[in-house]
Amino acid sequence: MKHSIRLANENDLTGLCNIRNNKDLFTNYLKQFARKEVYLVIAEQDALILGFAVLKIKGNLLPKLSDLYVKENYRGNGIGSGLIRYRENIAKNLGYSKIFVSVDPIENPKMIKLIKRLGYEAISEPYLKKANFFNDDGTSYDKTYTRIDLKKVFN
Repeated sequence: MKHSIRLANENDLTGLCNIRNNKDLFTNYLKQFARKEVYLVIAEQDALILGFAVLKIKGNLLPKLSDLYVKENYRGNGIGSGLIRYRENIAKNLGYSKIFVSVDPIENPKMIKLIKRLGYEAISEPYLKKANFFNDDGTSYDKTYTRIDLKKVFN
């Protein structure tokens, strides 16, 4: 599937909200991007946003892949892998020698399989974490879930 990947900007806000109806989340990501705390990346085809992802460069495990999402109809076409590689390249260009990701191995085994295929290795045992999640309609809820931390060292 032919698509392109690029950094998001304010003009992408409506398209991002069409994927996940959470204007506050994306507005916050764009503000953090202006401060160079995160990089918000999108995959698109003919100006239609197919997916997005975030690279966090502020926090404990730095840099960190975060919030990868591809519209269900477009999964399995290399978009998720492309969004991961694009963020890895940003991290490399910023001078980082490794990159981290935390994944729920119970609810997202496909992501575990994908990132391991891309060279990530576990650096923790599974652990519980509590966070605020968002529904497609923008409502939020608290949830306790399982995480495992993984990292990739760049060559």
